[in-house]
Amino acid sequence: MTIEPIAQRIRAQLGELRAFTATPGNGVTRFPFTPEARAASEYIKARMEEIGLAVRMDNSGSVIGRLEGQVPDTVMIGSHLDSVRFGGAYDGIAGVVCGIEAVRQLIEGGGQPYYSIEVIATNDEEGSRFKSGLFTGKVLDAQLTVDDIRRYKDEDGVSVYDAMKAYGLDPDAIAANKRNDIKAFLEVHIEQGPILEAEQKDIGIVDIIVGIKRALVTVHGRADHVGTMPMNMRMDAVEAASKVIAGIGDRARQFPQAVATVGSLNVEPNIVNIVPSQVSYTVDFRGATRDVIEAQYQGMLDDLRAVTERFHMTYDVEETLWVEPVELSGDFRRYIEESCTKRGYSNMHILSGAGHDAQVFGARMPAAMIFVPSIGGRSHCPEENTDERTLAQASVAACDTLRQICAEKKL
Repeated sequence: MTIEPIAQRIRAQLGELRAFTATPGNGVTRFPFTPEARAASEYIKARMEEIGLAVRMDNSGSVIGRLEGQVPDTVMIGSHLDSVRFGGAYDGIAGVVCGIEAVRQLIEGGGQPYYSIEVIATNDEEGSRFKSGLFTGKVLDAQLTVDDIRRYKDEDGVSVYDAMKAYGLDPDAIAANKRNDIKAFLEVHIEQGPILEAEQKDIGIVDIIVGIKRALVTVHGRADHVGTMPMNMRMDAVEAASKVIAGIGDRARQFPQAVATVGSLNVEPNIVNIVPSQVSYTVDFRGATRDVIEAQYQGMLDDLRAVTERFHMTYDVEETLWVEPVELSGDFRRYIEESCTKRGYSNMHILSGAGHDAQVFGARMPAAMIFVPSIGGRSHCPEENTDERTLAQASVAACDTLRQICAEKKL
């Protein structure tokens, strides 16, 4: 199969999609329920319609294009539409474009597939706006309530509930959108790390996606004058929080394949001559097993209790995301490997240290991920880049896998 026409289409579409950003000239910033998300959604809808799919937006804000099969049971392929702040032009959206290309090849090959096929551009996978994430997957599994989406808010105090309503969706129906017809999920994604490039491999076959626990921690102190309040009488929220934060990374280093990150920190009142009265920070724990993640989380809680007791302070912890580690389908991994062998694509098995849509779906159905190399291992930054030829190869492997899934007829 000649992949150059596929690579050219992928290159052109990703070049056009990068324009849908709130930060022109400074990477891609495409948060959920924003004008940028709407514009990108309309673009993706048009590309899906071009290949003959029936297209709609669901109540999570995701864009779905459907190819009707011989049975209504559905195999879904795709990735996410949103980005981090000042992110790259490939993370998530490249998998959406590759999904469209994979189904284009399926259609051009002729015949009606056994299973119905849907290409999906999911919404709010990153969690950058509301500090949670994997939104579409959780909506389609009925994991969220109205109370949940009222509770999650962005930095301007806008809740998911209000953002959905302004976007034309129905937040009050959030718990009524479970999909029972989806039987399998496939995702193409950039690796976001350096391993495939270092090993000079075209394709990564993901074995396990790490689990993720995110929490919002708030340490409550007391505001005082910095010059007149003695050190032994202070309730300095920054000092207390920093002592806890300092141990998070060192604890993660004690566990193989574990990472932990404090990615957002807010100080109040954030004035140079006032002792800080409150600090809020997000923490993201990841690991290949539940035990590793919980050990990190419980260690942080122990530190919080000890430090706040010492300074006569209090704290709150709100868990904002919990996704189990997921081992992906052995059969699907074999299909991808067989495709790579047939096509002459070099490949290797790999662990995903990042969370993905496939993780939520893979917890309850067969799922697989195809990684392609990230140039320089860069991601979540404007410098993010991937060779469109490897993305084209991934779309071919994904098409082969869809064909095999439909041929097996055993979901």
